[in-house]
Amino acid sequence: MTTTRKFGLIAAIAAGLGLGSAATAQDYPNESITWIIPFSAGSGADTFARTLILATEKVLGVPIVPVNRDGGGSAIGTAFASAQAPDGYTIFSSSDTLAVGVAAGQWPVEIDAIQGVARVNADYKVLVVPGNSPFQTFEEFREFALANPGAVRLGGVGARSFSSVFANKLIANTGAQLNYIPYDGGSQIVAALVGENIEAGITTSSNINAQVDAGDLRILAHSLGQRAVDRPDVPTFGEIGYADMSDDLLWRGVFAPAGTPDEVLQALSDALQEAIKDPNWRAYMENQRQQDAFMPYGEFDDYVKRIVAEYKAGL
Repeated sequence: MTTTRKFGLIAAIAAGLGLGSAATAQDYPNESITWIIPFSAGSGADTFARTLILATEKVLGVPIVPVNRDGGGSAIGTAFASAQAPDGYTIFSSSDTLAVGVAAGQWPVEIDAIQGVARVNADYKVLVVPGNSPFQTFEEFREFALANPGAVRLGGVGARSFSSVFANKLIANTGAQLNYIPYDGGSQIVAALVGENIEAGITTSSNINAQVDAGDLRILAHSLGQRAVDRPDVPTFGEIGYADMSDDLLWRGVFAPAGTPDEVLQALSDALQEAIKDPNWRAYMENQRQQDAFMPYGEFDDYVKRIVAEYKAGL
């Protein structure tokens, strides 16, 4: 451990005792930061992290070193990162996948070992049907599902996932009996929809944008808190009257080990909020058709813990 890292730990302990907090804020960061990416190189989550890293290190003025530690559905890298010294020099990025994995009890890490730093962007969830489906509107879908219990096959990603939780919300809100069909990934849902093997699907917008643009699929409703700029004619679930399905996003964010000093977390959150103004980051967001969903430190940590609790109840 470097002398600087030792000083950081001493400062963190002092901050926890109410001593030296000003020094912690003043001195951080003064060496390179390791950013754990718990996903494989070349994946969407990897591209997200590396693009954000380049923008963030410009703001902080120190190098940020990306390190891929994939495996276990991102559990391995998450567990490794959360076990590092809580000094702000090891952070990691993840997504809604973290909340699902922790809630399901499938990972060797508990939510109390993780500190949310900031939510950065998001992809909204959609209820989508084939392009030639008789359902032109959500109301038509709901009326048919209520009149024909079990007749609607609803595809989603996995049996215990964001899709299954969202499907449970849809079932609870509509009162309809839907036949949930789990698939291994978004591409399989798309194939099943285009092939008319299922009547509807729950996935994220990024999985179906191309097919919707081509007219092969149609979105009946989505989970943003307001209408999407690129889909102005598609209603939100909030508009339909389902408040618990509004602003329900598949998000990505940045985390740190629990116990990281508040001043350091705030400095990181502020830097990320500035980094997302970077032109290269804005170009990435536009190309990927992602949604701005920044949520600062404190608010984001509370949000993650609430989402984990919701998933535990809904899985």
